[in-house]
Amino acid sequence: MARAPVHELFDRVESIAAVLEAERTANEELGHLGDATLAALRGAGLLALKVPAELGGFEAEPALQYEVFERVAYHNAAAAWCLFINADTAGLLGAHLDDEGLAEVFADGVVPFSCGGGGLRPGRLQEVDGGVLLDGSFRYGSAIHGAEWVMVSGYLGAGAGGRGQVLNCVLPRDDVIVAGDWDSHGLRATGSSTFRVESIFVPRHRLFDPTGPHRRGGAQYRAGVAGYLSYTVPAVCTGVARRCLDALIAEAPSLRRGYTRAVPLSERGSFHHFLGSADMRIAAARALVIADGVDFLQAVSSLEQSGHESIELRAREARTRAAAAYATHAAADVLHELVRWVSGASLERGSPFEQALRDVTMASSHLLMSESALENHARFILGLSDADPLA
Repeated sequence: MARAPVHELFDRVESIAAVLEAERTANEELGHLGDATLAALRGAGLLALKVPAELGGFEAEPALQYEVFERVAYHNAAAAWCLFINADTAGLLGAHLDDEGLAEVFADGVVPFSCGGGGLRPGRLQEVDGGVLLDGSFRYGSAIHGAEWVMVSGYLGAGAGGRGQVLNCVLPRDDVIVAGDWDSHGLRATGSSTFRVESIFVPRHRLFDPTGPHRRGGAQYRAGVAGYLSYTVPAVCTGVARRCLDALIAEAPSLRRGYTRAVPLSERGSFHHFLGSADMRIAAARALVIADGVDFLQAVSSLEQSGHESIELRAREARTRAAAAYATHAAADVLHELVRWVSGASLERGSPFEQALRDVTMASSHLLMSESALENHARFILGLSDADPLA
C-alpha cells in the first residue's frame, strides 16, 4: 500500500507555520481554535493524516504521525492537540463505518473535521427501529467548536456490571449541546468543553463496535486504545519543549545573570550543563517514541499473520503507552527546568514561555500519560496475570 512521502507532510506543516504562529495568542484568548487556524489545518490536508489510504488518506504510520504532530506543536500546541483529536477520530471513522455511514460522514470524499472521545464517559443507548437513542454527558470536547461530526461511545443493554455492549456513535455537531465551560490552566485554545446529548437518534449506519474488525486500512487500525492513541500527547510535549529550547538558545547571548558581575547566559558553565542535558533528553525522548512506532506496527502486523495476539498485543500496547508517558514526562521536566533560565519578563502572562509551560503541564496530565502507564508495563514484564495496558 502506498504511503505519503515523509517530506510532503512536513512541507504541508511548514506551509501553514506562519498562520499557526500568528493565531496562537488569538486562539488562546478566544478559548478555541479560530477560523484561520482551522482553515489552515484543513487547507494543508492534514485532517487526512490517519485516514485509510484507500479513501485517499495518508494512513500515516505511528512514527510519522508523531513527527507531524510534533512539527505542528512546535508552532502552535493547541492546533496540534486539536489536529490529533481529529486525525484519531477521522481514522477510526474511515476504518470502521459501513459504506452508507462513510458516504454520509465523508460526503463527496471530503475528510470532515471531527471530534471524538468523550472523556471515558459512555452514554446510554436505547435500541429503536433503525438505530439507537443516545443520552449522555461527556467531557473534553477538544476541537468541538470547529467540528462537523462528533463521535462518542455508549452502553447498549445491561450486561455484567450493568454496562452492556459498547458502541461508538457518530452524530452531527448540531445534535450536541456544548457547555462552553473550558477554562483551564493550559491548552486553553483547544476549547475542550463538556457537552451533552439528549435523546438523539443515531441510525445504524453511524454505529460501530470499536472492538470489532476494521473494514479498511492496515494493521494500525487493529491496535487497541493505547496502541492507536499513544503517539499524540508526547509529540505535542516534545514539540513545545524543543521550540522553547531553541528560543532560549537564541536569547542566551543577550540574557545576563549575576548581581555584581553579570555575564551572558551563554558563557555560564551551569547553563552549558543544562543545555547539553536538555538537548539530549528531548532527542532521546522523541527517538524512543519514533522507534517504538516502527516496532509497534511491525509487531501488530506479525501478530496478525501468526494469529497469536491476545497477551502479546496487550503487552506490546503497554510498552507503547509506557514509552509515550516516559517521553511526555521527560519533555515536561526539561521545560520546568528551562524556565529557571529565562528572565522574569519572559514569563509574564501570555508570553510564549509562560504559555508553553502551562500547555505542557496540562498535556502531561492526560490519563494515558499517567504514572500507571509505567506500572502497567512493569506488570507485563513480570508476567502478572492481571496486567492491563489501560489500568
